[in-house]
Amino acid sequence: MFWSDRVAGTRRRHAAQEILNHGGSGLPDPGGADLVTAPESPAGPRVEMRPEGWRLVDRRGLLKAAGMAAAAVPSAALLAACGGGSSGSGSRAVRIGMVSPQTGALRNFADVDNHVVERMRNQFKDGIRVGRNTLPVEIFVRDGQSDRNRAASAAADLIFTDRVDVVLVGGTADNVNPVSDICEAQGVPCISSAVPWEAWFYARGGDPQRPFVWTYHLNWGMADLRAAYRGMWSPLEVPRSVALLLPRDQEGDAFANVDYGLPKLGEEGFQIVGRPEDYRYNVDARSYSSIVRNIVENEVSIIAGVPNVTDFSAFWRELNEQNYRPHIVCLSRALLFRDDLQAFGTAAKGFSTEVGWSPRHQFRSYLTQRTAEEIAAEYNDDKGRPWSPILGFTHAMFEVLAQALVTVESIDEPQGIADAISRLQQARTVVGPVTFGDQAKQLPKNVASVPLAGGVWTQQNNEFGLHVVSATTPGLNVAVEPDQRMIDLRSQEGN
Repeated sequence: MFWSDRVAGTRRRHAAQEILNHGGSGLPDPGGADLVTAPESPAGPRVEMRPEGWRLVDRRGLLKAAGMAAAAVPSAALLAACGGGSSGSGSRAVRIGMVSPQTGALRNFADVDNHVVERMRNQFKDGIRVGRNTLPVEIFVRDGQSDRNRAASAAADLIFTDRVDVVLVGGTADNVNPVSDICEAQGVPCISSAVPWEAWFYARGGDPQRPFVWTYHLNWGMADLRAAYRGMWSPLEVPRSVALLLPRDQEGDAFANVDYGLPKLGEEGFQIVGRPEDYRYNVDARSYSSIVRNIVENEVSIIAGVPNVTDFSAFWRELNEQNYRPHIVCLSRALLFRDDLQAFGTAAKGFSTEVGWSPRHQFRSYLTQRTAEEIAAEYNDDKGRPWSPILGFTHAMFEVLAQALVTVESIDEPQGIADAISRLQQARTVVGPVTFGDQAKQLPKNVASVPLAGGVWTQQNNEFGLHVVSATTPGLNVAVEPDQRMIDLRSQEGN
């Protein structure tokens, strides 16, 4: 590696971290002094706390930081204009990048990502249609390392080193949001998933009146989640008191939001026990004693929230020390993968979670024409692991991209790619039809959502499996498993 390459890499990572942490306020303007507009305040980009609880960071700071990164290495669009990205014959490869948490706490996502990437490489071995042409495909995967700073750096490497045309990303807000921010600042189309859309849109300073230009997100939202919870919980004849377990992070903020998050269950037939400060906690907290005390003293029936598996394990241990078992444990994030359940042993039998995709979903892949059941079976054969809802959404990101590229005139026009994504209406995917900015759902331009089913984890022969037990939301095309149902955890005491 040349000295200049090392310097460029350092500058890229510095710019990525400035974008992530400060909106770019610590970087000089790469274009020199601006003689037209007034100089910015020394305080840097504007950060505003809204009533909904999300932060708005002005985009000028982001773009300034992105300019510094671009100064270190020419952008993909500039290279294409200079002949570095295209042979001029129209046969250059479509370069797709993915930031995946290959290592660290989120590495379970990597098994899914790697499986889907290999399937897509095979699917596109003869090329992908771009307008009237068929172009070869290259897919680049960079490790986000389960860390926000590393994810931002990985996105910068995809853009500046690998010169990708589009970025795909999933794997919780810690991986998705910093990558999306880098892509928005650099003018690179990005499709993301695996995060509640409010935790992606509002946490990044999204404004429905001033939507993002380059970044698009496919996932369920909080209204979908509350509908799934109601469908799952209502058949059980248990008290309707609910305690929330919500970390102080971007996903926890969305779940805690009083306008659209889980507190609205209090208006939908359930009782939320405690004040907001009673159910928020710091990630990697040393103790959950106050939350546990609130649950035990109020004899709470249902525990819901979005902890990571490490935090939930610590919380569950403290709750068990009080010899207390709720009727229902229903969590996002912590209960996505079978491996995460194994640590809880038989106690995890009956834990429940939302299901955005499953082998029971009655949709075929736009790309492979395989059913959801066939896609799940292929994953099991390849990895020796049962399906996860994440599998469908990772597959769907490629399906969305493929359908968008059919309508673009040139792969060398990033704005054309972003515009094509935004125009998708009822795009066919294995998670169901996808429409960005669906007005019937009052979604922002950059968001597409899908309804949710409900699932329960059961254990057989020491192996856990996730089963669809509820599909009451309108628009769902999911076959509920007739021999499975929600489980009252207290009915298993002593087992």
